[in-house]
Amino acid sequence: MSKKAFAAVMLLVGAVVFAQAQAPAKPPSSEDALVVNVADAKWAAPNLPPEVPPGLMGAPIAVDPKTGGPVGYAKFPPKYVFPMHWHSHPEYAVLISGKASFTLDGKTHQLLPGSYSVIPAKAHHSVTCSGESECVIISRRGGPVDYHFVK
Repeated sequence: MSKKAFAAVMLLVGAVVFAQAQAPAKPPSSEDALVVNVADAKWAAPNLPPEVPPGLMGAPIAVDPKTGGPVGYAKFPPKYVFPMHWHSHPEYAVLISGKASFTLDGKTHQLLPGSYSVIPAKAHHSVTCSGESECVIISRRGGPVDYHFVK
């Protein structure tokens, strides 16, 4: 192999390695052994519909290989309101920090750290981070995420 051909191959290999290093990591399977800590979360603004106000941050944890349902953290700034909506699959969530006002099918609940909620498929719900500090939740979805906003 000529020096030029070798250099071209090495350049191509370097470009592929660089591209793979820049690509976002696919979350692991929710069925594999996994231990995570919210202090190590890699927060980023998720790609959400325009009905969702800016300010929400997310950090994926895992994805169920059978259902496509993700597990992840969400972080809301103080006074943030996530508008009324519903999903095609159930959602299970725990408030990790902060205080929140959570409305589920017309009934409002006050959430403190450790509060657990089950949101059935198609149940209308919204959340307001009601304290002076941010709210962090961890949620698991029963299938792929979709949003249907209630007007």
